[in-house]
Amino acid sequence: MLISHISDIHLGYAQFNLQEREEDLYEVFDEAIDKSINEHVRAVILAGDIFHNPKPNGAAIIRLARQLKKLKEKSIPVLFILGEHDISRSNDVPLPYLFHNLGLARRLKPDTPLQVDNTLFYGFNKERRSNIDGGLLGPFKKLELILKSDVEKYSIENRNPKKILVLHQGLSDFNKFAGEIQSSDLPKGFDYYAMGHYHDHIEKSFPYLNGGIVAYPGSIDLGHNEIISNVEKGFIIADTSGESNNININWIRLDRRRPQLEYYIDYSNLQTNIDTILEETKRFDKMPVVNLNINGSEIDQRILTKSLATLENSVLYYNWNIRDEKSMDTTGYSFDSVKTFELEKELSILIKKSLSKDHLVELSLDLMNMINESDSSTEPKYNESFNKYRKNEIIDHLWKAYENNKLIYDSKQLDEEKGGAIKRYDKKTNIE
Repeated sequence: MLISHISDIHLGYAQFNLQEREEDLYEVFDEAIDKSINEHVRAVILAGDIFHNPKPNGAAIIRLARQLKKLKEKSIPVLFILGEHDISRSNDVPLPYLFHNLGLARRLKPDTPLQVDNTLFYGFNKERRSNIDGGLLGPFKKLELILKSDVEKYSIENRNPKKILVLHQGLSDFNKFAGEIQSSDLPKGFDYYAMGHYHDHIEKSFPYLNGGIVAYPGSIDLGHNEIISNVEKGFIIADTSGESNNININWIRLDRRRPQLEYYIDYSNLQTNIDTILEETKRFDKMPVVNLNINGSEIDQRILTKSLATLENSVLYYNWNIRDEKSMDTTGYSFDSVKTFELEKELSILIKKSLSKDHLVELSLDLMNMINESDSSTEPKYNESFNKYRKNEIIDHLWKAYENNKLIYDSKQLDEEKGGAIKRYDKKTNIE
């Protein structure tokens, strides 16, 4: 019998707050269900974090309902547990239970199995660290005793059933920081431990589990705690048809995902590298998400943002990490480029109204950029001796303009804009 094992779906999550990324999740979830149906699975496991939020938006609810209905029409039962993202801290009834009550999915329990053909399914909802002992470790011991009697009770034609336990917990064996329990804590006697919580694909057998396989299929797409990277995502189809307690695992890659690409480029060849990236984006059906790691020295932010802005029409989203050999590292993302140019354009208009002369406008913008780029650390982000002179020159020009009343708006214009409330500032205190 074939079983589809899907976890960490996070329906409703919009990476970078982009609607396109929310739609991407729905599309790859649809793909996972379609591939499961095409492989003629007999059951689908959803191992927690079905939704990204315990109170998901309407689109997420509808898309899940659509796929559950499709599976029900194919007589494929859907068995689920809850992850932390499905559980509200206000003790509301979890939304996935609605689909259990409607008969579109089945909630798994820790002490009463659901049987599909010759396989028994048990499951625990997510338990937080504060309740591990009472919520998991104690019940695990009881489950080992229950399992022995259930094997005899549910056997078919004197064949012992396969046993599957579904959990949404992190094992410290794979991540000592995110882990909540050890593999040695797991109840013995199961052939397959269908896990959720970790977003990476992991499979491992432990001798003390008597050959049982512990498997995380990983998330179906990059999530809220994952960096942009060219990593594959998918789900598992487990085959329980073998005569022994062996379970054959087949990890299925999801192909409809939006490309997420990572590049390491040198600032000295910035535009050449950008042109190469632009050329590579043409081979994808969807505009990719891009992460740029830029290495160099004396990086000019204006030149950088101007070059990166050429990516706007070829990628959905990009961010960059600057490794400047002579200054502090900085980061940014695609919207910064657009905002920078729009802001500078507006500032140029406003400052020109005040200063009247183009060269003073340029000097003012330079000063503002220096102020914005300054850092509280002992190492400045610009050449100290040169820019100290440059900054003093700018301030000198601005002060002379101020002395000549160039910084005060024309009273008639202010009267129109402020309803007659003309504001004048003390040149020393800037107090009205």
